[in-house]
Parts: sequence; C-alpha cells; structure tokens
Amino acid sequence: MLLSGWSGAGYFPNTVHFASKDDFEIGKMREQYFGNQLCKFIQYLQPKAVAPFAPGFVLLNDDKRWINDVKFPRGMLEEYYHNYYEKETTIRFHLLYPGDYFEELNFHAASPYYAQLKDGSLHHTIDKVYASEIIEANKIAYADDDLINVLVGKIKYFLGKNRTLYHRRVLEEVNFSIRLRDAKKNSFINVKFDGNEFIVDRADAIAEHAILLVRTSSVLLHYSLDNEWGGDALTIGYGIDVDVLHEDALEKNLDIVCVRLLTRYPRASTQLMKRPLRALKYYFTNPILGTLALKQKFKLKSQVNKFPYNERDHWIT
Repeated sequence: MLLSGWSGAGYFPNTVHFASKDDFEIGKMREQYFGNQLCKFIQYLQPKAVAPFAPGFVLLNDDKRWINDVKFPRGMLEEYYHNYYEKETTIRFHLLYPGDYFEELNFHAASPYYAQLKDGSLHHTIDKVYASEIIEANKIAYADDDLINVLVGKIKYFLGKNRTLYHRRVLEEVNFSIRLRDAKKNSFINVKFDGNEFIVDRADAIAEHAILLVRTSSVLLHYSLDNEWGGDALTIGYGIDVDVLHEDALEKNLDIVCVRLLTRYPRASTQLMKRPLRALKYYFTNPILGTLALKQKFKLKSQVNKFPYNERDHWIT
C-alpha cells in the first residue's frame, strides 16, 4: 500500500508575485508537478493499492481563495496515471475521506462526505461550511501604533541575529520593504543593510531601490518573532505575499533571504549541539541530503539555494 502526501503547503510559488507571472497558471502547473511526482513513485514501487492524501487546508482570505482552485483533482489521478505511465495495471486507486478505512488491503468507503461530493469534489461546500470563518478572516483589525513601533525594534533585533545565516555579499543586496495591512499610517517598514548593520525605519512609502515588497500584518510578524517556530505562520500559513520587483532578485533567490531574515526558526547548529546523536543518525541515514546541507552551509554561503535541483526562479519567470 502506498500512502502519499498530495500537494504542498508552502507559500512558494503561489504568493510570490512578479510582473510577468500568471499566478493561477503557475499554481496549477505546480500542483500537477506534485501529482506527476507521485505517479513516478507509483510506477517505481508498483504497490497493490495507492491512496493520495487530500490537501489539508482551505484558504479563507479573499485574496488567496484562488489557491483553493488550483489543486490537481485527486479524482483525476487514476486516469492521469493510465494515460502517461501505465495503460494496463492492476494497481487500485483509492481516494480517502474522513471515516473511510482499510482492513488489510480491503477498502471501506464509510465517509459521510460522499453524499456531498459534486464532480468528485467538496470545493462547492467551502462558503457554507466556513461562512463565519470567512467573514472573520477578512476583517481588518488595525494595530495600535505603539505596538507597531515595538515591532520595528523586534525586526531590527532578529535581522541582526539572523544575519549570520548569510554571507556578507548576500546581505549587501538586501534592500526591501514590508507593508503592514493593519497599520493606519506609516504602513511601510523599510529595511536596508548598510554594510555593517541593518537600517530599519517606518515610512509612508516603499523604500527607494527596494528589490521586493513583503505584504503581511503586524499581528503575524509579532507572532512570527515571538515564537521559536513562528515563521510557519508566515510561510506554511500563507501569511505573506512577496512582490518581487527586479528579476535578478529572483535569480539570486533574494526573496528567500528577505523572508528568512524576518522569520524565527531553531538554528541547525544549536540543534546539533542539543541532540548530537539524532544529528549523526540523520546524516548517516540521509548521506546525500546531509552532505548537500553541509556544502550549502560551509561552501555555498554566498550563493543562496544554488543546488542544481533547486532553481526556483523558473516557477516565477
């Protein structure tokens, strides 16, 4: 039995925007890419049965609900596999909904959701099921101005702390702006590295020569910086939009740099010291990934995510 994740949860590429990018079409292509990868695994492993998990989230903000529409339909997987991988196969395809279960390899479709399916989807139920949550998600609660000033101080502190993640040559190209949707005035926070430290200022306009604009709220930024894994609220939680203003910023993956500088996560080096046996186990059971991670850390610090398989800019340009 092959049980596999289906789709992705990261903000990239859906909320990274560029002038020539068609968000909807690229979103659909990215989802098809995930489905295509699953088909490769199926063909290689030849399980008796395969069950792709459903995408585990629905986005409720008006400006992001389009992302719910780009998902590669699970109901198409079997037909897609037959068309492009194996015309003749005995592999059984099962779509799981809450309440379904297996006994050995015998599938029991016991979910109450089958009665609500329309064209193999529950998408049409979103407005009804999440009616109150949609209203709440789209309200703007304006932040106290003093709290935004406190946030500016937090950002400067963590920028200084996170600077060790990147080579000085990378940091010298950091010049970006943050736009807070819950600020009534001076809604921009402009960030620039002057060669020695980060300059962080509130303003009423985007910084001159900014390479990108990060759009979010002060509430989410406070949360991101106050909690050790708080960065997930911005990235996996789809709490940011990144408007890339210059193509070379994409080629150099400077969007990664700016978002990472703004987020708080445990440091790998700290975790290595806390749990050395776990780190060694990971390295010896994942030698290729472990070696690549070390290479990135020590040899490619001045080139952000430049492994051959990780060229992200083609998803945007």
